[in-house]
Amino acid sequence: MRLGWLLLGLTGLLLAQQDPQFTQYMYNRFGLNPAAAGYAGAWQFTGVGRLQWVGIDGHPSTFAVNAHTPVTFLRGGVGLQVMGDQIGPFRTTDLKAAYAFRLPLGGGGSALQIGVAGGILSKSLDGASLRPEQIPDPTLFNRASSLVMPDVGAGIYFTLPEDKFYLGVSAMHLTEPSLKDFTSTGRSRVPRHFYATAGYTARLSETVELIPSAFFKLAQSQYMVEGNLSLRVQPVVLGASYRLGDAVCALLGLQATESLFLGYSYDYTLSRLGAVTTGSHELVLVYTLAPAFRLIPPDLGVRDKKDFR
Repeated sequence: MRLGWLLLGLTGLLLAQQDPQFTQYMYNRFGLNPAAAGYAGAWQFTGVGRLQWVGIDGHPSTFAVNAHTPVTFLRGGVGLQVMGDQIGPFRTTDLKAAYAFRLPLGGGGSALQIGVAGGILSKSLDGASLRPEQIPDPTLFNRASSLVMPDVGAGIYFTLPEDKFYLGVSAMHLTEPSLKDFTSTGRSRVPRHFYATAGYTARLSETVELIPSAFFKLAQSQYMVEGNLSLRVQPVVLGASYRLGDAVCALLGLQATESLFLGYSYDYTLSRLGAVTTGSHELVLVYTLAPAFRLIPPDLGVRDKKDFR
């Protein structure tokens, strides 16, 4: 399919400069919320790759790699993430570091984490690859081909012991980085993004768990709501999601080892782009190092290796 199809379907998204969407958000909590740094009680590495709206030339392709861990003397956690996203001629690179302070609530392991993130946001544009009739807004191609801007975010994250329940709220791009060099008016900005995620684990037996979760995103007047229901029958996870007005999704996960989790999701597109795409694919890999020793004092409620999941 011609790139014009993609630009037609993405005009609002391009102008708003929205962050990419991830179907398997429940396995990438730190990527959405700096306050989740160190929540797993050990080093955790996550990699995500996504191909969206396959079949359309210039369809979005995204990768994200992050790592986070608790740190004793900081009484919290730290983390680092790199994210890259390309939509036709638009390319975004996001590099950020984060710190989260962990506040224990009672003696059972419940905690509230408060986090901040800072880094750089890079955006580039190859306008020469487009024909004039494919350009939804000519002012986007006015001057610069690339920009590098400082960027900050913040969030809060609450969790019950053994990850039975979690709730996180975050705000990214708080300074609304300016895209003035891309436009003739100088008024375009990366809007603030607000995220909320929540999940609950209901243990039905020693090997079976039911895990509902929800995701919400708001950027300017555009919002996204998604719900997921997953069934974990060790070592396999089966799930289904509905993204309001956009897609229905199927998820398959495998706990390959005690430390390694692999996940795959497929999105069936419900919007008008469904006529010209075969859907979206996403892969996620999560590797968690079982802690050989406690990185945070025991009073902060970090789980032992035998309790970690």
